[in-house]
Amino acid sequence: MRKLGLFLIVLLAAATPVSAASEVFPGSGPIGTTVTISGEGFGKFMSVRENAVLFGSAPGLIEHWENGKIAVRVPLKAVSGPVSVKQGKKVRKIGAFTVEVPVVKEVTPTTAMAGQIVQILGRNFGPTRGQKDSEMQFGVNDVLMNGIPADVVRWKDSRIEVRVPSNASSGNLLVRLASVDPLPDGSCCAPVQYVNSNAIGFTVIASILMEPTEGPMGTPVVISGSGFGERTPGEDAVLFNGVQAPILEWANTRIRVAFPLNGTSGPVTLKKGVERRAVGQFRLTPHRIVGFIPDSAPIGTLVTISGENFGVFFDSGPNQVLFGGVLGRVFQWSDRAIDVWVPVSAKSGPVVVRRGAGKAKPDGTCCDESGFAVATGPDFTLTVPKVESIMPPTAEVGSVITIKGSGFGEFLKTDERTQDQVSRLGHLHQYQKFDENISRTAVLFPANQELVKSSHVAGYVESWSDSEIKVHIPQVAIPGEVVISRGSWDLLPDGTCCKDKQWVLTEAGFFKPTGQDKIDADYRKNLPKSGGESSF
Repeated sequence: MRKLGLFLIVLLAAATPVSAASEVFPGSGPIGTTVTISGEGFGKFMSVRENAVLFGSAPGLIEHWENGKIAVRVPLKAVSGPVSVKQGKKVRKIGAFTVEVPVVKEVTPTTAMAGQIVQILGRNFGPTRGQKDSEMQFGVNDVLMNGIPADVVRWKDSRIEVRVPSNASSGNLLVRLASVDPLPDGSCCAPVQYVNSNAIGFTVIASILMEPTEGPMGTPVVISGSGFGERTPGEDAVLFNGVQAPILEWANTRIRVAFPLNGTSGPVTLKKGVERRAVGQFRLTPHRIVGFIPDSAPIGTLVTISGENFGVFFDSGPNQVLFGGVLGRVFQWSDRAIDVWVPVSAKSGPVVVRRGAGKAKPDGTCCDESGFAVATGPDFTLTVPKVESIMPPTAEVGSVITIKGSGFGEFLKTDERTQDQVSRLGHLHQYQKFDENISRTAVLFPANQELVKSSHVAGYVESWSDSEIKVHIPQVAIPGEVVISRGSWDLLPDGTCCKDKQWVLTEAGFFKPTGQDKIDADYRKNLPKSGGESSF
């Protein structure tokens, strides 16, 4: 006898005549249903050749046989009618069974994207989908979406829930039931075959990804997918809780919009003509200032503002930082920190971070109206450098003098913080010329114009704090007023960058260098007449 696997359990029992009180339960169902025959006198199981249960003339796969109970699968070729038990040469009718086919009545929704749950309502799906056995040729009941098996979430006789597979495409949806039949000799198991339900049309739409899903006013939002087509002005739009967003870009696979000035948290909808499709949910997160350092400083200082939900700095609107109502030049902008230069016209007063946004025009472009979402922080105090002393008032060239006072601020070097392209071009081994618009601090000494063309030359700074500066006396210095120089920018009236660099000069006091006669005459003759990068 061939292996019956897990489905054939043979129990010995005394052979007695078949009882007339036998019952077939259930009395109806689809193929693959397990039917239990109850009664007496089924005798003991001898072999798959001697013992069988017939649905019409089609034998079912026997799972269990004992004297008073038989369990058997409804075979693929079963027909509605009598059910018989075969014991050797004797065949006895013990009841009837009605074969039912699976019927799909309703699919909800009929349009969905990959990963979405779909509910199928109908009848005769069977109580379970079955379990695949790696050692048997049993199949399992499943749902096909245009030929692709869906991931079954829940299976009941009248309701199935499946998840749309990632490789599904539009076409027919149907339920198919797998057969569990014996081989011609009665042993397990015949190759799997299927009975299909009626087909229902189903549309698979491309998945849509929206990033980000939260942010402050004016946040750029990118919707990725496929099949967006060309935009029809006035008809195609992206709506944030019903409010149309200004469209920055519209392509077949990518749409970029800005969160609108009058938008609120809620659902995001893609509108294409009269059709609407839910994209996701967007949460508006107002930005706020936690603090900033330093809270008092002169012009040209790089101030770091910390906070939350500053978002990104981009082209949807003018994102701004104001010092006492004066716009500063933004150096770096991230969601939690902003670095900004104190402008030359800055005033003491509150630090304000503004995010620009706009209302879409009727055709969807930007902007019918523009405005700001405003976050106000503590006051910033603009300081003015004050010098208390310069010591010593006379010293040899090359030596160090000390300038004491207050409000000197931070020492700004000539680096990538002060001229944006310096670092980038340097890494590319490209020549970069430093011009007068470099933002830096300096201590300037009157210069010998026979040796350099500038009226002043910068000394080499050894240390610089808010209250003390130590600086080396340049070799071409001459007696005169020493000046502390700080530079910064103002933005243009339209808020764009920038006006030319402006300088604020603070007199430090009269200084007389000594020891020029010790400088080698040939060296002095060979100094460049152009003034060099360190001259002013």
